[in-house]
This record gives sequence, structure tokens and C-alpha cells, in this order.
Amino acid sequence: MNHKHHLRLLLVVIVALASIGPARADSGGSNAGAALNIAVVGHNDLGGRGFNADVWVYKGYAYVGQWGFGDWASGSKDRFCPSGSNTSVLVIDARTPSNPQVVGRLQNPPNTSVEDVVVFTARYGRFKGKDIATVGVQYCGDSRYDANADRGLMLWDVTNPSAPAQIGYLNTGCCTRGVHEFEIEHRTDLRRTFAYATVPTSRYPDATTASGYRDANGDGDFRLIDITDPTHPVQVSDWGIQDIGGPFDAGQGCDADPNYGHGAEPSEDGKLVFLSYWDSGFIALDLTDPGQPAFKGRTAYPATADGDAHSASYDDTRKLLFTADEDFCKTSGPATEKGLGYLRVYDYANLAAPAQIGEYRTPNSLGADSQAAGDYSIHNALVVGTDVYLSWYSDGIRVLDASDPRALREVAFFVPPSANNPVKPSQRGVLSNAPQVWGVVYDESTGLIYASDMNSGLWILRRTDR
Repeated sequence: MNHKHHLRLLLVVIVALASIGPARADSGGSNAGAALNIAVVGHNDLGGRGFNADVWVYKGYAYVGQWGFGDWASGSKDRFCPSGSNTSVLVIDARTPSNPQVVGRLQNPPNTSVEDVVVFTARYGRFKGKDIATVGVQYCGDSRYDANADRGLMLWDVTNPSAPAQIGYLNTGCCTRGVHEFEIEHRTDLRRTFAYATVPTSRYPDATTASGYRDANGDGDFRLIDITDPTHPVQVSDWGIQDIGGPFDAGQGCDADPNYGHGAEPSEDGKLVFLSYWDSGFIALDLTDPGQPAFKGRTAYPATADGDAHSASYDDTRKLLFTADEDFCKTSGPATEKGLGYLRVYDYANLAAPAQIGEYRTPNSLGADSQAAGDYSIHNALVVGTDVYLSWYSDGIRVLDASDPRALREVAFFVPPSANNPVKPSQRGVLSNAPQVWGVVYDESTGLIYASDMNSGLWILRRTDR
């Protein structure tokens, strides 16, 4: 079970403001408060601005990771999670969706942040039937160079969500950032449960050679972790882009780190995983043998593309990969395409030769040089049947009809209102008062959409065109 399967993450916010129309540029977003075919069911601001990250929903409870709130204006490395801060995963009782309430937290170690969280029911072993939360822990500041610093994967027993108990922890070691994005899948053929995790290392391959660095243990950016026994998580294998040699794609635009692992999207049977590798595109690995990842193929960006492969959602039935390129580069040169990150669709009928067959951009993402305050890059994509839910930062949540992946059609959207609490100027606007939708989940059991906004907290929404 992963972000695209059991719990669908989608970011949608305040629909009641749809009649207000576009906000002024100085209000923090060109379309803040706008909505189409989406209505607000409930909202919790989670205590105010907290740099809320991804969201997960399970059995009526929402789990929201937090990066914390630092000083972006300073340019310091701790701007995402300030030194000494103690962020966590907030547990929200949403069984009454009109009135979601924070009832607990999964506390991570000091000087760390949390981006991703996944909750599932254990299928095998002595924890069978228990609800388990897996939490990705990342370092703050320069702690990646400290061999004793905390970073990795935490595991909690959340059978009683109001009284969570930590039961396991795997430290990914020096010199990694920690677990960034990950997914969980059950291997029914092996009766094992795995975490498919990206663990960015401290240094990356350069744009033209295979001379990049692994971490202190020689491991690459992808880790397959056996969590069948959540009290004893074990790394089974690793993989790095160095394994296929160079030359690698050169980075375009503003990003100086062209090649590193950012996200992992497994197939429903867990035998295949798609890695988001920034300017090196999306890489397919065969994990039929969990201990021996086998490279199968990768996408190639056009020469004019900025790249920035961030995350993906896989349609197992149609063999389609919906990919999100997180590109904030507003100074693209004449040899680089204009605009910010957007959605691409790849046909993966042939793993060795994926073919792009579709794409989707918002009007704001095309206007890289003339936007209101905010960030208009895509962040996450989530496939639910023939619909695709997109979290698009200051463009909120966008919902596409992907019945024909070659002709994607927007059918609904929701953009949160601007935040009221002023902040210092930031280098990319991510801490501006503009809407900043990060995560999106869809609960198939209720038909509700859960969205996490970095500034305004948790939104619970429902489509009105169904």
C-alpha cells in the first residue's frame, strides 16, 4: 500500500471563498481562495505556521509531518528546521471530518525534521494486526557530517493513535540527509513488508561522469528496508546512479545538484520501483530479488528541460507513470524552456524505453517571470483510477481527468486562502503568505480529500462534481 493506493493524498483548501475571485498580487498568490468543484468539509490550522509537510490518512486519523520554521532570509542551512527545534508528526482525529482535532504526536529527535509518513496494518509476524506508522527523519543543518547525528526511519505502534509508542528505529548513518521520501509495500510472494526509501547522500555525481560519492558505508541514494518486524528494521539492499555509469544529464536552470535520489514509487506487487533522480530523470529498478536491484531503464529529459524529477505515481493497470518536476527556476535562459515545474506522463509498457505521451501545466506555472507572490511549481502527483490529484504549491490542488493520458483535462481545483501572519522575505517565496500546498491524500473509504498546506495546516475536502 502506498500514497497512490490505500490513502490518496490530495491538497485542497477552502472552497467557500470561490466567489471572491482572484486575490491581488500583494495578498500572497494570484488565485488564493479560488475553487472549482471542491468544497471544504473541515480545517485545522495545526497551531499556525509550522512548515507542514506530507499528510497520510488511516482509519479516520490524519498524520502530518512537519519541517519546522527557520529563518530563510539568513540563507543558513537550518532554515527548514532551525537548530534546537523539535518537530514531529501531528496526529489528528478526523473521524468527525468537520471538526478535526490534534490528539497526539510522533516525536522525532531534536534537530531533525519530518517530511514523509506512511501508516499501515502489519500483515506478517508477531505484530500482525497492529497499526504501524513509519516516519522519515532528516538532519538539520550540518549534522549529516556527524556520525552520531539522528536521521533515518522511525517506527511507531499507532494501534491507539492517541497513545503512540515508538518501537523501532534505523539510523541511515553518515553522511546522509536521512530518509527523505519513501513508500511501503507488502510482498505477498515473500510474506515480507518493505520500505522503499530515498536517502540522499552528502555528495552527488557531477553532470558528466560516474565519479560521484556514496555515503560513508558505500551505499547509494535508494535503500530497500525490511520492516516486517517493526522493532528490528533491516536494510536489505541499496542502489545508486553510479551503478549505471555516466555520462549523466547536465543540470539546467538554477539547480546545482543535477543527480540525486529524491523519491521512490513502487508497483503494487512491490517488484518494481521508480526512482526520482532529479536531472537524471526517473529510473526503473527490478526488485524481484530484493537483495539484487536490477536497472531496467530511465527517462531522458529534452535538452531544453530544467528537469528536477521530484516524485511520481504509477498506474499499474495502464503502465503509466505520472511524474512531477519540482522546478522553481524563474531565470531560465534562452536555451531552456520557460516556466516552472509541471506534470509529465510516461508510457512504461517497455521499461527499457519509456515514452512521454502527455503533460499538463497551469497558467501560473508557465508565467515564470510575472507571477504574484508564491511558488507555482508542481509538488506531488497521485493517481486514483483515471483521476490525477496534484499538489501544486501556490496553485493549490488540481484534479485532472486522465481517461486519455494524451489529452489531460482539469476538472476541479482548490487553492487555500493566503496566510495572515507576515514573514521575512525568502529566497524562493516558500515562506511567503501565499498558499503552499505540499501533500495530498484521497481516502477511498469516505471519498474525502486531505491536503496539507505549509502555512495554513490541514484541509479536509470533498468533490462536488461526483
